[in-house]
Amino acid sequence: MEKTTPPAPRCAPLDALRALAVLLVLGRHFPEPPPGAALPAWLAVWQRGGWIGVDLFFVLSGFLVSGLLFREYRRFGEIRYGHFLARRGFKIYPAFYVMFGAVLLFAAHMGRAFVGWPVVLSELFFVQNYGPALFPHTWSLAVEEHFYLLLPLLLLAVRGEKSAPFARLPRVFLTVALLALAARLATAQMLDFRLKTQLFPTHLRIDSLLFGVLLSWATHFAPAALERVWMRFRWPFAVAAVALVAPAFCLEIGSGWYLHTVGLAGFYFAGGVMLMFALRWKSAWRPLAFIGTYSYSIYLWHIPVRFFGLGWLPREAAPLTRAAAYLALSIVVGIVAAWLVERPFLALRDRLFPTRSQPTRPS
Repeated sequence: MEKTTPPAPRCAPLDALRALAVLLVLGRHFPEPPPGAALPAWLAVWQRGGWIGVDLFFVLSGFLVSGLLFREYRRFGEIRYGHFLARRGFKIYPAFYVMFGAVLLFAAHMGRAFVGWPVVLSELFFVQNYGPALFPHTWSLAVEEHFYLLLPLLLLAVRGEKSAPFARLPRVFLTVALLALAARLATAQMLDFRLKTQLFPTHLRIDSLLFGVLLSWATHFAPAALERVWMRFRWPFAVAAVALVAPAFCLEIGSGWYLHTVGLAGFYFAGGVMLMFALRWKSAWRPLAFIGTYSYSIYLWHIPVRFFGLGWLPREAAPLTRAAAYLALSIVVGIVAAWLVERPFLALRDRLFPTRSQPTRPS
């Protein structure tokens, strides 16, 4: 019988980072204030820069998902592609398809016109970052899905010698990062700014996920070198991270070329710095970690909540009241959806496809 283990224990600081990422994104999508009103200044800043929460999600996903494969390789000397995709599928598909189906049924009940089969098929097959889309947020799921399909193949291609596994990953990351940056710069030169063309395509965002993979590789296979670099430069890295994310909260996306070209590289670097600090933080982070545990379902449901869940509020409700109701309802609906859909399917996944990654607690 194949040797398997229970799922790895959760890391509270990383769950807190998930919560920070999803709260940033929720802020980006604050409901529009009534005519003649405006969001308070601090909410407006949150809304302006909240979109970079996706970059933090990307770095975390790259780090955590590749960590599963690295631990599997260290334990078994192999990576099982089908097993990995099956476990990812149980995590991603049920929660998404239930949300998608519920929205279509509710829209039909409300008398809304059918969105059309091209939109439905684009969403169902996770190509909505290139094709037509129903939602403004599921493009990031498409990027991550493409990453899941490609990552095991990449690792199998570069695994190298057992004495120094995956040693070519730093060069692979550097090559991909330069190509992605060049593609973003070329796109900015050739096309007028649109979210669909400048921010959503996988080939323009894959370096964020691979940066997480690079940090995971160093954590698993070169921990001493990583620790030396981190202890020597952690505070300069922290200052650089603050400087790199600040423009997102000061400038409107699309107001210039920087944010969606070079800026994206700065955002994933800052996300990596936050990740490294979190791995070494001993605090429990309980309130934020609780929210982060349900971040996927909260992320899925916050747009339906925004469009369908605030009808009970008076039209003249203050912007702060609307924002608070939207945040609270998004979190509550996400948690309930996780308990009803996500968790049962994860339990089924662990029975049918037990994890092959050894449980470890980040140091």
